[in-house]
Amino acid sequence: MTRVEVKKLSVCYNRTPIVHEISLSVEEAQIAALVGPNGAGKTTILKAIAGLIRPIKGEILIGGIPTASLTVEELVRLGVVYIPEGMSVFSEMSVEENLEVGGYTKRDHLKERIKAVFNLFPELAKKRKTPAGILSGGEQRMVTVGRGLVTDATVFLFDDPFLGFSPIVTNRFCDVFKILKHQGKTLLIAGQHVRRLLKIADKGFLIEDGHLSLEGSGEDLLHNPHLMQVLFGRFTFQLSKF
Repeated sequence: MTRVEVKKLSVCYNRTPIVHEISLSVEEAQIAALVGPNGAGKTTILKAIAGLIRPIKGEILIGGIPTASLTVEELVRLGVVYIPEGMSVFSEMSVEENLEVGGYTKRDHLKERIKAVFNLFPELAKKRKTPAGILSGGEQRMVTVGRGLVTDATVFLFDDPFLGFSPIVTNRFCDVFKILKHQGKTLLIAGQHVRRLLKIADKGFLIEDGHLSLEGSGEDLLHNPHLMQVLFGRFTFQLSKF
């Protein structure tokens, strides 16, 4: 069971506190949304779970396994993949070659996992031999997500996956995330597209100044007056446009 648990997590950058004793949990086959103002600490939380930065305090467990002593590669082998904002493709390599790179930690059954990516993203199957650098922005994001999938990951950490995309492309990825959930994957997604994230989220967490200030179902947070005040101020009517 791939449950993600964060217990009293605190993180500093250059001795400056960024995250303050945050505790949260996400169950297997759930989508969790991390929302909050820019600079609130959302990315820091994802990077700490991925092992890219080390907390000064607290504990992170993946499927009940403490991760403090694990390297990033060991976490990938454990099934944890972090997909950062704007993650780029290897532009001169084909789509298929990009996906093969994603399988470097686990080579067995790689062809089957690549086939599963093409089933999820038929757009890529049609361009499997095309250099990834000439794909559209949405298609390149599909490649980066696909690279995560071919690792055979069970926990996906997405940082602002919709940034710069049209509503049509954003909706396409929302559909993909729901498919991954139904496949038993655990997803933590941080981003600015608050309404779209909370509409697909089983759980939502509002992060303010490095603190966890609200948590609940995505639907509950979507209609919470405090969240609307924090993120939209008096222009709460804008929420309906996202």
